[in-house]
Amino acid sequence: MRIKKYITVLFVLLSYQAFSQNDEAEKILEQLSKTMASYKCLYFEYTLKIEDVQLNTSEMKDGKALVKGKKFRISTKDTDLYNDGITQWQYLKQQNEVIVSLSDSTSDDVMANPIGFITGDRREFKQKLKGEVNEDGILLTEIDFYPRDIKMPYSYIRVRINEQKQQPYSIKYMGKDGVNYTIKIKSYTPNIEMPEDEEFVFEDSKYPGIETVDLREPQ
Repeated sequence: MRIKKYITVLFVLLSYQAFSQNDEAEKILEQLSKTMASYKCLYFEYTLKIEDVQLNTSEMKDGKALVKGKKFRISTKDTDLYNDGITQWQYLKQQNEVIVSLSDSTSDDVMANPIGFITGDRREFKQKLKGEVNEDGILLTEIDFYPRDIKMPYSYIRVRINEQKQQPYSIKYMGKDGVNYTIKIKSYTPNIEMPEDEEFVFEDSKYPGIETVDLREPQ
């Protein structure tokens, strides 16, 4: 009888602790999301590390992003991505090819929107506050997010936040296929000079001989 009572009390305590952690994690991320949403525009540079656990290989890519509300532009060595909030253009530099599609704010493609997870809808995730970690001499808050939909291509997302500066520090996607993606913010500049809306629209006239693949449904 005592054992049963002890187990019951332990379960209640653990459940309360989990609830408290989840609630605290959401408060931290909600504050960060509000801070980022308050910026008229945001520019940041990052590195993307792609690790294949099965092949024991890793690859590093540098990128830079410009964000204005729902509009964003991302540039890497191989690809330029333009999104005006309605249409998205993915320009493949080596192929001189552009893939046109409708903008999808719910996309889980880390390559397409590196920090969209933070500013987007997180109701589809369970969350757990892991605590504080020290990386590069900086004290960071670590939160893990687990997708409720088991069909998602990743097992969880690990976010590290610099609470003092109210900035995302890194986001790691743990892929179910053994391929992990880690985005690490190198520089972070909010409220730079306001870019024109045209900067988020791809102009194919600047690329002679370009091939266009339009994935949008016929109007």
